[in-house]
Amino acid sequence: MPEDKDFVTVVGATGRHEKAFFLKPLEYESGKQMGIHRFLYLPGSPRSLLGRDLLEQLEAEIVFEKGRVELRVKEDRLISALSLVLIQTDSFNETLPEIQDQVYPGVWESDVPGKAKNAAPIMVKLKPGEKPVKVKQYPLRIEDRRGIKDTIDKFLKYGLLVECESEYNTPILPIKKPDGKSYRLVQDLRAINRITEDIHPVVANPYTLLTKLRDKLVWFTVLDLKDAFFCLTLAPESRNLFAFEWENPDSGRKVQLTWTVLPQGFKNSPTIFGNQLAKELESWEAPNSAGVLLQYVDDLLIATEDRGSCIQWTVSLLNFLGMNGYWVSQQKAQLVQTHVTYLGFEISGGQRELGTERKEAICRTPEPQTVKELRTFLGMTGWCRLWINNYGLIVRPLYDLIKDNCIRLIWTGEARAAFKKLKMELMRAPALGLPDLSKPFWLYSYERQGMALGVLAQKLGPYKRAVAYFSKQLDEVSKGWPGCLRAVAAVIMNIQEARKFTMGQKITVFVSHTVSAVLEQKGAHWLSPQRFLKYQAILVEQDDVEIVITNIVNPASFLSDAPAEPVIHDCLETMETVYSSRPDLKEEPMEDAEETWFTDGSSFVTQGQRKAGYAITTTQQVIESKPLPPGTSAQKAEIVALTRALELAAGKRVNIWTDSKYAFGVVHAHGAIWKERGLLTAQGKQIKHAEEILKLLEAVKQPEKVAIMHCRGHQRGSTDFEIGNRLADKEARREPERGQVEVLALIPDGKIQTLEKGQAPKYSKEDLKLIEDLKGKLNVDGWAHLKDNRVVMPSNLVWPMVLGEHNKTHWGADALYKLLNRVLVARNLYTTIRQVTQQCDTCMRHNPNTGNRVTFGVIGKGNYPGQHWQIDFSELPRKGGYCYLLVLTDMISGRPEAFPCRTNKARRSG
Repeated sequence: MPEDKDFVTVVGATGRHEKAFFLKPLEYESGKQMGIHRFLYLPGSPRSLLGRDLLEQLEAEIVFEKGRVELRVKEDRLISALSLVLIQTDSFNETLPEIQDQVYPGVWESDVPGKAKNAAPIMVKLKPGEKPVKVKQYPLRIEDRRGIKDTIDKFLKYGLLVECESEYNTPILPIKKPDGKSYRLVQDLRAINRITEDIHPVVANPYTLLTKLRDKLVWFTVLDLKDAFFCLTLAPESRNLFAFEWENPDSGRKVQLTWTVLPQGFKNSPTIFGNQLAKELESWEAPNSAGVLLQYVDDLLIATEDRGSCIQWTVSLLNFLGMNGYWVSQQKAQLVQTHVTYLGFEISGGQRELGTERKEAICRTPEPQTVKELRTFLGMTGWCRLWINNYGLIVRPLYDLIKDNCIRLIWTGEARAAFKKLKMELMRAPALGLPDLSKPFWLYSYERQGMALGVLAQKLGPYKRAVAYFSKQLDEVSKGWPGCLRAVAAVIMNIQEARKFTMGQKITVFVSHTVSAVLEQKGAHWLSPQRFLKYQAILVEQDDVEIVITNIVNPASFLSDAPAEPVIHDCLETMETVYSSRPDLKEEPMEDAEETWFTDGSSFVTQGQRKAGYAITTTQQVIESKPLPPGTSAQKAEIVALTRALELAAGKRVNIWTDSKYAFGVVHAHGAIWKERGLLTAQGKQIKHAEEILKLLEAVKQPEKVAIMHCRGHQRGSTDFEIGNRLADKEARREPERGQVEVLALIPDGKIQTLEKGQAPKYSKEDLKLIEDLKGKLNVDGWAHLKDNRVVMPSNLVWPMVLGEHNKTHWGADALYKLLNRVLVARNLYTTIRQVTQQCDTCMRHNPNTGNRVTFGVIGKGNYPGQHWQIDFSELPRKGGYCYLLVLTDMISGRPEAFPCRTNKARRSG
């Protein structure tokens, strides 16, 4: 129907002026192009006419040739044509008489704000140790202050704002509304949000909220509460937190104002209000007819089976809200309709679509130039990912732009194509079905380029209707798996996403791989035990999942019910052929084997040295056992053992048992793909023991036929492989101990390093006085000796001598003093030893508790200048941006050092 409030005056060929009304926004197609436009309603026109505005937007050409007229539209105008007009819909609905006569009149919005009658005042708690924050007000233009003056005066009149004197302050910012005339009052509460305690957000998930709507619910009412947060009052002790500065543009008076109600912009406001409203709605008695009420913070949706029930539910809910102090926006209310907009979704009987405004806003977004702009765009499109098939693959080139870490984006041709395709797919987004929990679900799962992709659908007559499109990136570990195993990971991820919609209802999963067999027989080679158990629990042990193997390879065939044919692809055979180190390698013992051998590698530490060895045995005798270089790890020893067994079995048919899961995995699963990648992991890092692994992959080709089996180590059973494994383990541990081991003792040799050969000592006056006091004598070589043959050490040689002796043994101060005091005497010998041991990096790393203990309340002076400093900030008058002085004082000499600083933060003193 035409909109009676929006029209233009048109002049036709006759020259007569005529009023033409705009229609509501309609979708259109022109060749390959699609878009949304507001058309004019011209009932007197014999033909549909294209207006000049639409033709200009399309850059259309009208061509006259050979007696015919043709309209041509350029292909490169496809994306811009998809977003012609940013539609501002006027959702005002006249209240139905059946509702108007029955509801409490005060429920509709008015100048007087609502106030919840049953809600207690809200107390806002600060994080422990937080101090008041003061953020200065931004400079505001006079026209901006005048724009919000009426709003502030109204809030003051009704007590939403009051004057205050608070130690807190945060800025306000007037924002011009889309009409270009009025302003919205916005307060920047980021500083307050940082110092207040978080509340766990108990808010409904908008993706799963609509799962409560069934196909039979076809009549809807949407209610939006007016100034919902202002209905809850703040406790008096919490009001000063939200103070801001206000300067009256007329009088010039500056005051501080604060809120008496729950403010907008506070991080916990949605959760607090949503919980309070949900609590009160529990006491609402809904009519007996079939229906459902959904709540998302302050947005309410009623859904019923017929129009009469919808009116009853709407009247009942409006009366309940009005009597409890909540006002409803009459302009935004959508009353008793079969097609409504809720949370940006256009909802009708059994299906949901993306809202027109949302699609238009995204498609009008220009090409981002910075990483922040691109992240904003991807955030908007990510909300719509359920409607876009293969969303993850489409946006991958855009995410690659972000990885470059450039301030300004460098657009590639692939990224531009993805940007345009994403907009085009958004405009073509289908209407998704609402999940019906009374019906089973169908899930088509597939993996492509490291992305888990899927389509969740339900039966609609003879066809399947899509409920959601899934797109999620596999983790780095899963990306390194074989394709068949990546398909298993994709199935798991898609099932987890689907369960958000199915709520325990049965899911039939269609996949082109034998995922259960792959998981059971090959999963243990690639998956960690925790991941293996998780996958097994989802695929095998829960009765809501049924796996169906199909040859369908694209979602379109799945939704069209194309007939399925037998699957030709054999996952197990493919994995064995492609990822095994040789195609005929077995993991079960061969019956016709000539030999059955057991290998083991051992690595252990004895007398401070890591020793290693390996052994190859039968159940009764040793084939080969040798020690390995010191420091060899157990993992490397196991690989060497298996490699030598394969080399000794050249040309033979042999069964080989190993208790190393790592070595077993190399030959059966990882080795071939590692070799193909250049011995790199899935993360691009060099694998460990690369040289030994290459030798193993070459050695596995030497036997005529070979089977390599894994067994648990250190078992006490009586089977052949347990007996053989015990013998191999025993020999591998015994072999390194057969060699001679050099024992080194950490005992000083008694030779004290003093001077280089040919140099004479130089005694100071203090040293000569010490020699005289101890009755020592100077020898011909210049050294002074006492009667007990101890040497008197010159003061200038004490420090290097003590340092050298300490580095030999890293003994403590007392032990080192006893050792040195037997052979020499020196001034301040013990003090020097204490200083050397306290400053030794090695001793501090390995003996952290041997340092000086801090005595509280006592400031140590140290043993020499520069060892102990006292540091503090002093505040000075601001000059040139500097307002603090960092002062450092040496505790022995008292010498000060001072540096000007802009802040008094601890990092300044680092």
